Amino acid sequence: MREQIKNYFKPFPKWTIWMIVCGLPLLPLKGLGLLLIGIGVVGLVASIKRPTDSQMDAWLDQDLAMLHSKALSKTGTDRSELVADHVMVIGPRVRNVANAQVAFMKGKDKVIRFTPVDVTVINFTANQLVVYGCALDLTTGNALNERTDEYFYRDVVSVSTSTKSLSVQMQDGKTLQLDAAEMFVLTTSGGTSVEVFLRDPKIIQMFGGDGQIPTTMTEKAIHSVRKMLREKKGSLAA
Repeated sequence: MREQIKNYFKPFPKWTIWMIVCGLPLLPLKGLGLLLIGIGVVGLVASIKRPTDSQMDAWLDQDLAMLHSKALSKTGTDRSELVADHVMVIGPRVRNVANAQVAFMKGKDKVIRFTPVDVTVINFTANQLVVYGCALDLTTGNALNERTDEYFYRDVVSVSTSTKSLSVQMQDGKTLQLDAAEMFVLTTSGGTSVEVFLRDPKIIQMFGGDGQIPTTMTEKAIHSVRKMLREKKGSLAA
C-alpha cells in the first residue's frame, strides 16, 4: 500500500518513452535495441499501475480514522466524554516537518492530493475543545510533529479562514512563495492557537489552473465549532 502511494506521487517517467524511441532504430542490433525497449516498457507499465484516485481517497480515510483513535489516546480523552461528533481540518503540510518530502499530484478527477497531510482533530467535551494535530506522511503512515492542546470554550474568540503569506520548500529543493495562502485559524483570548494551511492559487496554477483542493471538511469543522461555541457560551451567559 505505502509503495503504491509513493508511486502515485511520482511524475510521469518521460525517460521510458525515450528508451523505447531510442531502442527502435537499434532493433537490427538485436540485443541492444530490445534491451532499451524492454527497460522502457517495464518503467511505463510500472507507472500505469499507480493507484486510482478513489483508492487513494479510501486509504486516506483509513489513516484519518486511525488518527481519531490516536487523538483520543494522546489527549487522554475517553469516548464517553465526547458530547458531539469530532471534526477534522486537513491541508497540505508545507512547513516545519522533518523526515518527509512535500509532494503534490493532480488526479484524473482534477483533485490535487498531497503528502504530508496536515491533520487537526477537534474533539468536543462538556467544557473544552480537545485538539490533536500532526503531519501525516502518507508514504509511510507515520504521524510526525504531533501536538495536543485543550481550550475552554469561554477562551475561544473565533474560528474562521484567513489569508497570509508564507514560503514552501518543495521536493525538488526549490522555494515556492505563497502570497494568498488560505488558512484555517482558531483564535483564543491569548492569541492564535491553531493554524492549518488549506490551499493557495499558486499550487493550483502548478497543475494548469484547473485543479482543486477541496475544503469541505474544514467548512464542516468551522460550522461545528461555531455551533458548539454558541451553545456553550449561551449557557454560560444564562
